[in-house]
Amino acid sequence: MAEKKGVGSVQKTIATLEERVNVLGKAVFGSDNFGKVKNTAVTTQARVHKRFSDRMSKNLHFYNMPSQEDVVQLAEQCGRIEERIVAIETMLHQLLGQKAGNVRKGPARTKKPKSATRSKKPAAN
Repeated sequence: MAEKKGVGSVQKTIATLEERVNVLGKAVFGSDNFGKVKNTAVTTQARVHKRFSDRMSKNLHFYNMPSQEDVVQLAEQCGRIEERIVAIETMLHQLLGQKAGNVRKGPARTKKPKSATRSKKPAAN
């Protein structure tokens, strides 16, 4: 029984708190001043962001570092170059036909085989 009374009083307290918050919210958010203040805040934030971006771009230019726009342009150029290389490779494969299949896969050989180095032993005096 005591638990039911406790739960009921907690629910009543929460309900009154919600009503008070709703009244406060309507008073604050429903006014014309809130809209004006919110609009001013968003506009100011956009201006600050733009100025910060411009200033950062100038600083990067001063230190001879690429900006984000420069990096994006370079990435796009690299993509176009890769597409051209793929097109050139396919054309070469078509022109060479089966000869391209005999090409060794993997890195180039940097060491000579052991058999070649053993045959060239210096003569003993």
